[in-house]
Amino acid sequence: MVGFERPLLLLLTNDESIMKVSKEAKTGLLVSISLLVFFAGFYFLKGANIFSGENEFYAYYDNVQGLQTSAAVQVKGLGVGRVSGIELIDSEKVKVTLSVSKNVSIPVGTTAELASADLLGTKIIRLNLAMGTQMAEDGATLPASIEGGVIDNLSVELSPLITDLRHVITTLDTVLIGVSGVLNENTANSLSNTVNSLDVTMKNFSELSEKLNNESEQLAAVIRNANSITSNIADNNQSITNIIKNAEQTTDHLSAAPIQETVKELQSAAQQLDGILRKINENEGTLGMIVNDKQLYGNLTETMKTLNDLMADINAHPWRYINVTIFGKKQKRQVQQ
Repeated sequence: MVGFERPLLLLLTNDESIMKVSKEAKTGLLVSISLLVFFAGFYFLKGANIFSGENEFYAYYDNVQGLQTSAAVQVKGLGVGRVSGIELIDSEKVKVTLSVSKNVSIPVGTTAELASADLLGTKIIRLNLAMGTQMAEDGATLPASIEGGVIDNLSVELSPLITDLRHVITTLDTVLIGVSGVLNENTANSLSNTVNSLDVTMKNFSELSEKLNNESEQLAAVIRNANSITSNIADNNQSITNIIKNAEQTTDHLSAAPIQETVKELQSAAQQLDGILRKINENEGTLGMIVNDKQLYGNLTETMKTLNDLMADINAHPWRYINVTIFGKKQKRQVQQ
């Protein structure tokens, strides 16, 4: 039994060592994988494509204007790579290494333009793809160009405006000189008086508007009455039309009537009447003599008085003038004195 216990103990000890080594290997492997994932993610965030591989291209600039390593390389706004290196060459040129995904084909003649990504001045490399069918190989040098900065663009756009502004200022200065020559003391006084008159006018308008506001109810009543009148006129439109038609018919009848002949006859009658009156006034004719003879007037007056007395006596004593016979006999009445 003792002989078998020692080999068994050694076997158990070796198994424990193997188990310890396996745990350490697992820990190291886990750490290695974590570091690999970390670096892969880091370079992925920087724009590197670690799975598909990259091609390197070079471009030379006189001034990179603050371009940084890991800056984006874009094609039509799409990120296709990164700036993997920036190196000064002979104190004259700056060599920029562009790492571009192998999935992107770069035709020969494509330019690497140094451009601004935003208003803050972040620099990127913009690849302006050429139209050729021949593709640039890995390690090729691309023609470099620089996009005008924001200040340059603003200066280009503002230069014509500044020129126009100078022209406007010159013209305005000329106008002001002319106005200053026109606006002498008398003109200034006239303008002052005009302004004062306008002030008074505006005050009057303000008072008038206030009065109108106070009389708004009456104005509303007047408007309502006007609306009522127009409504009544609209309702009686047919009657008004008939009246106008009747008036037209009447005027037609009057225009057709012999008014002129009637006027002539009236004028003739007036002339004849005037002649008769003239003859009467001149004691011509019987009527003229009757009207103008005072003795005849007196005789007529006496005759009328006598007739009145006679009628009164007949009424009072009719038997003096009328004899009444009854049964063939005459009845005499004593005449009363």
